[in-house]
Amino acid sequence: MRFREALDHIKGLRYVLEEMSFSSSIGRLALLDSYWLTSREEIEEALDEVAKFVGYIQSTEGIPLLQLQLEEVVNISGSIEVLRATGAICSDVDLFEIKKLALIDEKIAQLQDHYHYQLTERPSLKGVLSVLDPREERLPSFYLDNYFDTRLKEIREAIERTKEETPLAELNAQLSQCEEEVRARLTDQLAPFADSLEMVLKALAHDTAILAKADWAVRYRACRPTPISSGTTHLEELVNPEVADQVRRSGGRFQPVSIEFEEEPTLISGANMGGKSVLLHSVALAQGMMQFGMYVLAKSATMVVVEHLLYSAGDGEDMRLGLSSFGAEMIRLNGIIQAVKSGQKVLAIIDEPARTTNPEEGYALVSGLVKLLEQYEAMALITTHYSGVTSQGRRWRVRGFVVGRDMHGVEVAHLAELMDYSLVPDSQESVPREAFRIARLLGVDEEFLDLSNNCFRTIE
Repeated sequence: MRFREALDHIKGLRYVLEEMSFSSSIGRLALLDSYWLTSREEIEEALDEVAKFVGYIQSTEGIPLLQLQLEEVVNISGSIEVLRATGAICSDVDLFEIKKLALIDEKIAQLQDHYHYQLTERPSLKGVLSVLDPREERLPSFYLDNYFDTRLKEIREAIERTKEETPLAELNAQLSQCEEEVRARLTDQLAPFADSLEMVLKALAHDTAILAKADWAVRYRACRPTPISSGTTHLEELVNPEVADQVRRSGGRFQPVSIEFEEEPTLISGANMGGKSVLLHSVALAQGMMQFGMYVLAKSATMVVVEHLLYSAGDGEDMRLGLSSFGAEMIRLNGIIQAVKSGQKVLAIIDEPARTTNPEEGYALVSGLVKLLEQYEAMALITTHYSGVTSQGRRWRVRGFVVGRDMHGVEVAHLAELMDYSLVPDSQESVPREAFRIARLLGVDEEFLDLSNNCFRTIE
């Protein structure tokens, strides 16, 4: 899976992308084209690159200068392909773009030497400059100057002297032909550098992407995650950057959450509006960011590397296929099951499975799902409101409403202030029943709530 594909798969990843600062568009494209890393070694290598640039940002004054140069880099793949095409001739624009890239690369090489930066290895483009800038003027422009061919000077001087229309037309035709011949010769001279130009472009794009990752990590005070091949995933004070930003804009403060889970199904219960879905998306986002070689917004993060991140979340209604919410959910769950049974190492994110069917069948389906995932030692986070679902793995519960807080007269907008979103171990096989509290806070009719309460023998 590429990063661009993950944008529609991992909630919150697009927000992170838009918050990143890229010196040029080629860096953004390089990140979008990067692949999901599936080995601990690959991830560590990618994180080493980010860590290196984090160090540069924090300890040197050269990064702004490097960013200024990278801002000038554009995608010249089209001009490079002209060099490779048989019989093709570079236009003045092509020649300008090639020269400009060579000049930028030269300046970046100077910064690299001065500040002792370790950038992506790339070939020298001095040969390109010897063709396009033989006088070593290093001007960021291109013109078919007279020094490229003595005939250019002769024809141009003749044009300046000629005032008669017919000879002038002939001279202009000669000039056009001569200029095209010069372009053809320059194209032939530059053709051997096509691979080098492409390698330099890719190297600068890669470094731009890494610099953007490092800049985001520094600005958000993110941590370097630790990838592990197996064991326990531990996320300490995990933050969802998108939700945190939304909460901050509304005048609130996002509460970080810590969680641990092993390579087995983990059940999460808790109150309505208790942040369970946000937690699932936060874990998925952290997993995705690590496996794309990025820092994670947490105090510390140790995560088991997986091949795939699989979702079953949301109502999933698909009118195009004529499926109900339940039908679409069953298809998603079956996809997860088949991936697990095929031996793929996955992290399954499953939000309140079977909630759209009747409670008896829903409980049975969730219980069966947990047992199957246990049988295949699949790593999964499952939120549920069903009581009595047993699991060999960890059980977590959202603390919910703060004990002892006066809940009378609380406005709906401030409801979150009464919630404690932290997780506590849950050894019970029941789930909190706080729906009535929330309903009352929302101003739901008391007669309706009283009648409902009388029908539910265990309501306090």
